Amino acid sequence: MNVKLYLNKKDQVSKFAIEELKDYLKRIDSASEILVTEKEEEASILLIINDKLNEEVDENVLDEVIDIKIKDGKGSISGNNSRALLLAVYRFLDEIGCKFLRPGKKHEWIPSVNLDKVSVELLENPSFRHRGVCIEGSNSVENIFDFIDWLPKVGFNSFFIQFENPYSFLKRWYEHEFNPYMKKEPFSTEIAQKMSDKIDKEIEKRNLLHHRVGHGWTSETLGYSSKYGWETGVELTEESREYAAELSGKRDLFNQAPILTSLCFSNQKVMEKMTDVIVDYAKEHKSVDYLHVWLSDARNNICECSECQKEIPADQYVQLLNLLDEKLQRENLNTKICFLLYHELLFAPLHEKINNPDRYVMMFAPITRTFEKSYADVDYKNDILKTPKYIRNQVVLPNSLEENLSYLFEWKNSFNGDSFVYDYPLGRAHYGDMGYIAISKVIYRDIQYLNNLGLNGYISCQELRAGFPHNFPNYVMGKMLWNKTIDYNELKKDYFQAAYGPNWESVYRYLEKLSNLSSCDYFNSIGDRINSKMDFNYRVVGEICKEFLPEIKRNIIDSEGIQNEFWEVLAYHREYSVKISEGLSYLCCGKKQEAQDVWEELLNFIRINEKTYQSYLDVYRLIEVAKNYAGFLLKE
Repeated sequence: MNVKLYLNKKDQVSKFAIEELKDYLKRIDSASEILVTEKEEEASILLIINDKLNEEVDENVLDEVIDIKIKDGKGSISGNNSRALLLAVYRFLDEIGCKFLRPGKKHEWIPSVNLDKVSVELLENPSFRHRGVCIEGSNSVENIFDFIDWLPKVGFNSFFIQFENPYSFLKRWYEHEFNPYMKKEPFSTEIAQKMSDKIDKEIEKRNLLHHRVGHGWTSETLGYSSKYGWETGVELTEESREYAAELSGKRDLFNQAPILTSLCFSNQKVMEKMTDVIVDYAKEHKSVDYLHVWLSDARNNICECSECQKEIPADQYVQLLNLLDEKLQRENLNTKICFLLYHELLFAPLHEKINNPDRYVMMFAPITRTFEKSYADVDYKNDILKTPKYIRNQVVLPNSLEENLSYLFEWKNSFNGDSFVYDYPLGRAHYGDMGYIAISKVIYRDIQYLNNLGLNGYISCQELRAGFPHNFPNYVMGKMLWNKTIDYNELKKDYFQAAYGPNWESVYRYLEKLSNLSSCDYFNSIGDRINSKMDFNYRVVGEICKEFLPEIKRNIIDSEGIQNEFWEVLAYHREYSVKISEGLSYLCCGKKQEAQDVWEELLNFIRINEKTYQSYLDVYRLIEVAKNYAGFLLKE
């Protein structure tokens, strides 16, 4: 059988879409010849960009609409723009049995299908506008390429690179921070910039919505580049000293780190310089769809000068945003600006309002929230707390969802524009969930509930290498953001059956037990450190892991291809779980030395094996979270 593909509008993204379809159809039906034709009348499958599709769903839809009409291998795949067309191609492939289980083409389940018997008909637009991931952790450039490639395959439409470029995240990998068993590789600002340029091209190739920067504008205002992220050990110049926040009568860098240093926003020169820097960036980077304008990445270092004390930080922030909008309008720039509810900025403004809501997107970032429960579990009639009064430089961030949400609702009294949650289930919480099932369920239920919170999407601030032992949490996230009505059990079966084969249910039950016995909160230092219940649970985790070993051995022998790889990773994860649960059990009893001894063994284990399992587990980030929160020490 010959399958001929035709594309009605040829731009970079749509040409990529047709090449992707051609490639996958060849893998799906090796008996068929897959060709691209320039003649519409001889095509089997038409790929169509149709900007009128919005009218078939809702003329007010600003985002993607897809329409697939294939009967017996013939018909059309349409999108209302080039990104939608690419998403439509992947939705079609998903419907006929392709499962995109992890970043990287080698991690996909591709069925054998007779194309002339394929029929798919659907008309869809996504449940949420904002569907993306923000880079964190330690990454090779290949990790980033693979993740960007994976995003639209599971329904995402956005990628966010923090800072001017991803220097910090690349540096951690190429210099192998926290892993003395790996030799540092050549790395420099020049290498990082070349990698960053290639990453931008991968985003552009798929027409993903491009989010950029975030923290770093305060650094730029003080005269330091935002490329270097959490750079420390530098000195404040006399020229910019007046720009820095006054703390205890002094103006200096906070912890010698520009990115952590707040500014004196009552100083008009600060307002002018910071907004000028942002406008210049927007002029030079028109490919950035959403430019994030955040303040410093530290709390309780707000300027204490007499003028700043007259206003709370959020009122000064809104003044800055309004000045920025005026300057962007003068330059005829339509760049969207994301502003952040985070640290002191959780406290809503008392007096100021954003003058041009259409310019801005509000981003709710409850970084210290618990992941032991979901937004859907809150009693909104009785449990939402009144926000506390803001006290300068005495902010204690809340763990409860009830208090976190109270800040969001206060902000919504003054801003009713576009918004999304910037959440952290795979930023550090996931290390506390040894099965990755509990965190998947929380993600599922959180996204189901977003409309009730008046939020139009979700950006996940996370490690890209969050696949230990599987990538189901991100899979759930992408699928739910596309269609919030999908049944959890359907997602579970789709993913685990493709990943583990006939015995997938035994894997799911095993991982669910691990999840039910572990705790995101305990690992992230929320709650009591001496904890007899968790001590018991962690000891049971070790026993369950030992009991499941024969099942893993059998399936490694019996499986092949992608499923064999999933079982192999599960075997490695089982060894890790035995060790980490033992160490955590000791911490629960206050036996710090015994816990540290086990941790040292685990460090050697994960460091020695990092090359083999690099794409699944971010060793750098696990160590960072374990030493900063869980209670283990890093002695070297």
